[in-house]
Amino acid sequence: MTQKKKTILVVDDSPVMQRLTEKKLMNDNFKVYAAYDAEECLREAKDKLPDLILMDVILPDRNGKEVVRQLKADPETAKIPIVFTTNTLSLEVDDGNQVFDIDGMKYRAFAKPLHYRKLLSTIHKEINRSIHGGELPPQR
Repeated sequence: MTQKKKTILVVDDSPVMQRLTEKKLMNDNFKVYAAYDAEECLREAKDKLPDLILMDVILPDRNGKEVVRQLKADPETAKIPIVFTTNTLSLEVDDGNQVFDIDGMKYRAFAKPLHYRKLLSTIHKEINRSIHGGELPPQR
């Protein structure tokens, strides 16, 4: 029996980052949707209900953390797992275990340029965690 492809909404205002990320995710058998700003993200999230959102922190029209608050406030999108990507984290400190705390909820975060093997592993774990439950592992 063939499993339905998992879907990811990639939110990033950089077309280059969008294409690179889309290619990597499609190679890992994901269906990928794109959004280039907060408003497009909110529309696409409601319309597509992706299995995960890969969210840039710095968007042209709003901070990605604010977008997450809006997504979590909407019952239709509240349960979609979110992983952040950002230029605000240093590659030197990004060991694959970074998290952002937003209103008491913890979200995994990765520095750009992205380390795709670690990111793909985290994406799979976050989707499984959203399906089967569980907490993020303790962070260092």
